[in-house]
Amino acid sequence: MVKLFNPLKRTIDIPPVAVIGLGRFGASLAGELMRHGVEVLGIDAVDRTVREQSVVLSDALAADTTDPEALRQLGITEFERVVVAIGSHLEASILTASNLIELEIKDIWAKADSDAHARILTQLGVHHVIRPERDTGRRVAHLLGGKFQDFAEIAEDYGVTKLTPPGCVQGVTLDVAEVYRQRHVQLIAVRTAWGEWEPIRSGQQLSGSDIIVVAGSPEALERFSGA
Repeated sequence: MVKLFNPLKRTIDIPPVAVIGLGRFGASLAGELMRHGVEVLGIDAVDRTVREQSVVLSDALAADTTDPEALRQLGITEFERVVVAIGSHLEASILTASNLIELEIKDIWAKADSDAHARILTQLGVHHVIRPERDTGRRVAHLLGGKFQDFAEIAEDYGVTKLTPPGCVQGVTLDVAEVYRQRHVQLIAVRTAWGEWEPIRSGQQLSGSDIIVVAGSPEALERFSGA
């Protein structure tokens, strides 16, 4: 099987990400990042799981992440973003998150399977707590880049995102049809700093203090957000 990472098709422009726990959520998240050109180090305690994922991830290693020394040996401190996708094993999740905080990882995301689990992770100092019933692996993959304020894939290869207008549509008189022709995204709605949501129409101008809703394929939305 050919690995999905393609540096020539990077639409999520962030440094490599480490994903700890390669169950359904972790594997989905890691796979989506790889599809969008992000290198991923996958880590799991189960050798068989690591072998299965090694064919599609940039790298996959077996380790006990409740041991801080094991994390250091993996070079985890070289990663800006680490996702703890361990959910069902509460103790392993909490110990791993605690280790990452002590190692001063800049941006920690962690999966929680209950309100109590989420509360503990938040109290530990985890930067982003993910609840599976609200955040799928695919959605979080796009949020990791920091440009999308929200993202939902509402149909196969078609999603909606909320974000600050990128530079290509700020301070210019909009032609909604032309934006679609050039960028392959549909401008849907805008909310100014003091206003309510309203449709985006040709002839309007957007500013950096606005929030807009845009629809299109995930790839087109990622490209648009950085334009």
